[in-house]
Amino acid sequence: MSLNGIDISKWQSGINLANIQIDFVIAKATEGLTYVDHCCDKYIQQAKKLNKPFGYYHFARPYNDAIQEADFFVKNTKGYVDDGIPCLDWEAENKWDVSWAKRFLDRVTQRTGVKPYIYMSESIANAYNWSSVVNAGYKLWVAKYKDYVVDYNYNMSNAGSKPRVKNWPSYIMWQWTSSGRLNGYNGNLDCDVFYGDNQTWNNDARKIESNHSVVPDEKPPVIEERPTDEQIAQYIADGTHGWKGVYGEERFTKLSTLGYEPVKIQSMVTAIMAKREIKPEYYTVKRGDNLTKIAKKYSTSVAKLVSLNTIKNPNLIYAGQKLRVK
Repeated sequence: MSLNGIDISKWQSGINLANIQIDFVIAKATEGLTYVDHCCDKYIQQAKKLNKPFGYYHFARPYNDAIQEADFFVKNTKGYVDDGIPCLDWEAENKWDVSWAKRFLDRVTQRTGVKPYIYMSESIANAYNWSSVVNAGYKLWVAKYKDYVVDYNYNMSNAGSKPRVKNWPSYIMWQWTSSGRLNGYNGNLDCDVFYGDNQTWNNDARKIESNHSVVPDEKPPVIEERPTDEQIAQYIADGTHGWKGVYGEERFTKLSTLGYEPVKIQSMVTAIMAKREIKPEYYTVKRGDNLTKIAKKYSTSVAKLVSLNTIKNPNLIYAGQKLRVK
C-alpha cells in the first residue's frame, strides 16, 4: 500500500488542493530562527477540510543553534501537533553535522511527543554516518531524481531506480521528482510516494506513548536579533556566519529566503571588497637565489612567480632584481 502526495511552500501559493488528485500534502512551516512560511496554514487548513493527511517541515540552517531552531519550529506549529507529521528538511549548510540534526529531532520529540521524519537526498544519506539518528527511530524521507523531465499525474514509469541508503534499513517516503505535473495546477511540483496507508500516517503523526513527558512551553525561545543589511554584507565579505563558499545563485537564493534584497546586499559586499587594498609584496634577489628557493620561502610556486613578474626565462634572474612575490 502506498500514497501519492506533494510537498509545497510559498512558491506554490496559487495552488488549490481541492483541484488536484493527491493523497497527502506536506507544507513548509519555518526556516532558521526567523522565517515563517505565510502559506503553510492555508495549505494545512485546506488539507484538513479535504480530510487529507498532512505534514509540516522546518528547513534547517545549521549555522544556528539546533535547540533554538527546534523551539522556533515548535512555537510556530503548535496547532498541528498530534495531527500532522513534523519533518526536518536537511539540505542546506553543514550537511555533515549529523549531531545537529539529532539534537533538533530529539528536541522536537521532547517538546511535542511526536517523532519527526528527516528529509535528505540519497547522496547525503550515504555520505555520513546517520546511525545515531537511525537508532533513535527517526524515519527517512529520501530524495532521488532520475532527471528533470516533466512527469505527469504520478506516472512513475520514468522515475528511475529507487534510492539505496546505507544507514536506514528502509525509508518511509521517496521524493522522486521535482518536475511533477498534476491536472488542476499549472506548474512543477515535488512529488512523493509514501510507503504506507492512512493508518500508518496517522500513527506516525500521533504522540508516542501516552506517558511520554512533554516539555512545556514555559517561555518563548531566545531568538537572535535579525542581522542588519550592513552586518549581512560584512558576513558575506568576511566569509563568516555560514557565508563561506556561498556564491552566485546560491547566495542570491539564500539572501532572498532570509528576507533580504539580494541586489542591494551584493552591491554593499562589492563596496566592502573594493575598499580592501591588496598591497603587493616584493623580494630583492640575492646572489645564489633561484625561483625555486624564493617560491619555497614565500609558500608560493615558481609558476606563480613567473606569472606575477612576466619572467621569460625562469632560469635567468639576477642579484638586485625586485620580484613580486604576493
